[in-house]
Amino acid sequence: MAARAKEFPPDSPWQPLRNFGLTRQEGAAEAIADRVQELILARDLPDGARLPSERDLAALLSTSRPTVSQAVRILVIKGLVESRRGSGVYVRLRPEATLAASMGLMLEMEPGSVGQLAEVRLTLETSAVVRAVERATPEELDRAEEALRAFADSGGDTASWMSADTRFHATLVSAAHNTYLASMFDSVHTTLINHEYRTWIDNGTVPDWLASERIPALTAIHAPILDAVRRRDVEAALYAVRHHHEVMRANLERAG
Repeated sequence: MAARAKEFPPDSPWQPLRNFGLTRQEGAAEAIADRVQELILARDLPDGARLPSERDLAALLSTSRPTVSQAVRILVIKGLVESRRGSGVYVRLRPEATLAASMGLMLEMEPGSVGQLAEVRLTLETSAVVRAVERATPEELDRAEEALRAFADSGGDTASWMSADTRFHATLVSAAHNTYLASMFDSVHTTLINHEYRTWIDNGTVPDWLASERIPALTAIHAPILDAVRRRDVEAALYAVRHHHEVMRANLERAG
């Protein structure tokens, strides 16, 4: 006998979704993502809150699990939730979401400017890593190490990879102890991955360079950044950041 879907108590923040009618299948995932986004931005869902399972959300909305999976992937690329393979999906509140939305609109109007935005991300990250070398605490470096280890569980899952990669870079950038720099980086990074990964997210596919057997190589271009910050080596950190950006850009260009 199949397990019954979870029953949500009357005071659950998810109860409003029970009356959320999906009148047509086309665009249902986007509609669900929009509604969950409203709950997050209204602070009905606190930072770090775990989303119900895909099965439970599908039952609550009277829709299919693939539709819910697509909605979750949309929320991941918006930077509103974080997918942790084997653990679940968690809310990630970001005050800079409005800035990311503005940048996303600019990129949508001028898609040819993606290279310029990538330059901005590199500039912000190189600036942040210099300050992280000076200011990062042992606890922050441990959190970056934890994010790096999450790469091992992200192979073959585009959403999990995006979440692990974002957490790694955001953790190191935040170690610069400059709120505005961290917010700008997060906005630019979110806008770029939304643009760069959108096709794979929409199709539920995984690029060849993100297959499970490729994860060690991807980890190997990230690890030197953290290692250099731990050693307080500015030159090595700058080289590692630039090398990482070059390799990732080549991966994306080859995948087309």
